[in-house]
Amino acid sequence: MLTWKSVLPGVIVLLVLAAALLIRPGAAPNSLALYTSVDAEYAIEMQKRFEKATGIQLELRTDSEVTKTFGILERLRKLAGKPDADVFWNSEQSATQILAREGLLEPYRSPSAETIPAEFKDPQGLWTGFGLRARVLIYNTHHVQAAEAPKSLEELTDPKWRGRFCIARPLFGTTRSHFVALVLALGEEKGFEFLGKLRENGSAGGGKPWILDGNSATRDRVAEGVFHVGLTDTDDVYSAMERHRPVNYVLCSQTKDWPGVFVIPNTVCLLKGGPNPAAGKKFIDFLLRRETEQWLAEQGMKQTPVRADVPVPKGYPKLSEIRVASVDPEKLAQHLLPLSVKIDRFLRGE
Repeated sequence: MLTWKSVLPGVIVLLVLAAALLIRPGAAPNSLALYTSVDAEYAIEMQKRFEKATGIQLELRTDSEVTKTFGILERLRKLAGKPDADVFWNSEQSATQILAREGLLEPYRSPSAETIPAEFKDPQGLWTGFGLRARVLIYNTHHVQAAEAPKSLEELTDPKWRGRFCIARPLFGTTRSHFVALVLALGEEKGFEFLGKLRENGSAGGGKPWILDGNSATRDRVAEGVFHVGLTDTDDVYSAMERHRPVNYVLCSQTKDWPGVFVIPNTVCLLKGGPNPAAGKKFIDFLLRRETEQWLAEQGMKQTPVRADVPVPKGYPKLSEIRVASVDPEKLAQHLLPLSVKIDRFLRGE
């Protein structure tokens, strides 16, 4: 005859199994998983600060230096609706906008973002931008004088720079967003005509590959004097300058038909269907504080605050001092993936 004592262990086992099926991994209220393409040293420091302030355990999920945002983007697209994390802290904007376009983000308007300008916030509350980098032309000071340094992409098509400059591969990272935005701004016909001139000059380097694996490789080849000029981001240049490498930089304008500097804000967003959205919102609130922008401005990468009242270290540009190139974020998100493949093949002569 069955008794309560005899069936109780079996009931407990069934209850435990049922709970295990219902509770998704990472859903504990004191834990949170975060995808990020931010450089590890800064992501880890932010992890420590957040854990100390909130008591919530933060797990970082990253990708390689070369693929970074592209690898994370593809993983989140595959996990559509059932991500294994709640937040994506992206070091740029285009991958975030693709996720928004594909319906993979949950709206969240953080109270910490009230003083962030509207142009750095999605109208539907799907993402928020902050602390930005800018695209620059780095040059080797042993080979290029400040007065003669090129100040735009268009100047790189001058025969003077033939075989003397390098870029990162435009299939990944900020070079991808930059070059797709360039082609969209000029129109495909004029855009590829311009890229053809850039390719002709860049590929004339006597056998040296002018398209490199990433922005840091571009910086390093210029610092070594292999190339005299390179297209990269502000944080890469600042890190080289802090190590007393023989480099300086110019904020990179584009062409006479698309003037201004291409800027790259950090973006943060809440992933739709994540295991712990409450903790995810707490991290977003923490990240978007004014103190975070100030901290990012003070670190080695010297990111430019989007808030006008956040101080910038002496000698570094304020956002108000930068003429920003006009970019349509919706159009960029729509065309980024297919057009970047086309641009990459074209520049590599395939």
